[in-house]
Order: sequence, then structure tokens, then C-alpha cells
Amino acid sequence: MTTTKAENRRAHRRIMMTGETEIAHDGARLPARILNISLGGAGLQMDMRLPDATEISVEIENIGLIPARIVRQMEDGVGIRFEFSEEKEQALIRQIAGLVAAKRREQFYVVS
Repeated sequence: MTTTKAENRRAHRRIMMTGETEIAHDGARLPARILNISLGGAGLQMDMRLPDATEISVEIENIGLIPARIVRQMEDGVGIRFEFSEEKEQALIRQIAGLVAAKRREQFYVVS
């Protein structure tokens, strides 16, 4: 299996997921869907397009609002980079570790 240049540049492993969330932008709360997440950022699908470098906050379940910046446009949404405190970073690490453990359990218990 080959990897693309984009995959090679990633500093953190991404976990594919889908989950409804909200972003905060210019005082408004807007619906969004998390497509994937890592310690460094996430892929989001939103009804509206915001340009690169736009500052937003993303609601992450059990953590709260995390400041982020849009860093790239994708066909199905945007890529964001988290800009958070060490406390929220540690909470996100625990959250993602739980997601990874749950995915591993799902794969382990798959019966053919």
C-alpha cells in the first residue's frame, strides 16, 4: 500500500469518524459534522464555506469549545488546526485514546 504526500506530512494519526457538532464563529453557533479528528486538528463538514485562516471554535464532546483555525479547503469541508490550552489538549488526548480503544474493540469482536 502506498501513502500520499499529505499522509506523510501528518504529525498525528487521524481517526475517521462522523459526529454532529457546532462551531462558534463571529458570535454565532453553526452546525457542523466532524469527519475525522487527531490531536492536531480535524476535518469538518459545514453548510457554509469559510476561508483559510478563519478563527473558529469547535465544540468537542466532554471537552467544550476548542479554538481552531481553518488551514485548508477540502472537497467535502475544511481542515482545521486546534489552538488550545494544555488542559484541553490533555482532555482531547484522553478522548481520542477512548475512540481508538473503542474501534479496536469493534474490530476484535466482529464475527463473520
